[in-house]
Amino acid sequence: MERKLTGLRRQRSGSRIYIYHRATGIRMPDLPEDHPDFLRAYLAAEEGATPTRRGRPRDGSLEALVLSAMRSDRYAGLSEGYRAIIRRNADRILERGATVPVKQLRERHVTADLQGLAPHPANERLKTWRFLISHAIETGQIPDSADPTRGIRKRATPKARQHPPWSAADVAAFRGRWPLDSSQRLAFEILHWTGARISSALTLGPGMIDQDGWLHFVQSKTDGPVWIPFSRRPPDFADPADLAQMHAAIEARPQSHMVWITTSAGRPRSHKAVSSWFARAAREAGIDGGKSAHGLRVTRAIKLAEAGATAHQIGAWTGHEPCRRSSITAARRPASCC
Repeated sequence: MERKLTGLRRQRSGSRIYIYHRATGIRMPDLPEDHPDFLRAYLAAEEGATPTRRGRPRDGSLEALVLSAMRSDRYAGLSEGYRAIIRRNADRILERGATVPVKQLRERHVTADLQGLAPHPANERLKTWRFLISHAIETGQIPDSADPTRGIRKRATPKARQHPPWSAADVAAFRGRWPLDSSQRLAFEILHWTGARISSALTLGPGMIDQDGWLHFVQSKTDGPVWIPFSRRPPDFADPADLAQMHAAIEARPQSHMVWITTSAGRPRSHKAVSSWFARAAREAGIDGGKSAHGLRVTRAIKLAEAGATAHQIGAWTGHEPCRRSSITAARRPASCC
């Protein structure tokens, strides 16, 4: 029997049931709980969950601004993943200045909040500040001329590193270290066959398999559609042995849940921690060279290309815009299009 997702409040109103995330109060989509869009919203709410603050925030305070901004139509129109980033950074901001009046905010205050952060986190925090201040301006709390973020420039970030593909020896080493019924092996086989980004892989489950045996979902990062053979004969450019390994790992699970990749308690894994968890599993298998979950996405694209798949076939499988096969087969560095 599949377990229901935890941390949700189900409220009946007449013939309808409304579902809310218990810790944040966020209403979940009116969809089945195993629907990919519902699972993405649930994971985003889980990552943004923080203890509820007591008491009504003071009017004009930074905390009141955050609450108002998160109830706005603009916030509701953002992707679940981006909302989680804003919530996470807003919580960090409020830890230091929840009661500060918005009208008293100056550039030096925002700059001080960014100090000590690496370039990528600092830029994410700055985006959150700008989102909040933009809401304050739109709602008439401060004039545009009082924008404390106006003079702050985005930090230069280091060039994104390439994700090295896994070799056949790496794959064998991982399978040799982690048994079929382990959560590490299950995550590996799903990532290896699907070539999904790990953020998308966390939402995959039996509810995404259509009547023709295709695993179909929309990527959490790009909204690109994906079709992967699951319970059907794979095309000639895909190795059926890899598909069989994934099915064996799924069948070996101690328990069934709405998503395949879970914690030992049966809860969906957090996107914030899963990459380091998987990288640690690779190291414990004796795999070095910085091999990662995203490296398996690169590996799948390479395997498909070398077996004769066209750019459009690779794109349908991995969900990215079709890129030149030569960039995969010759350079063996598909990270730029993956």
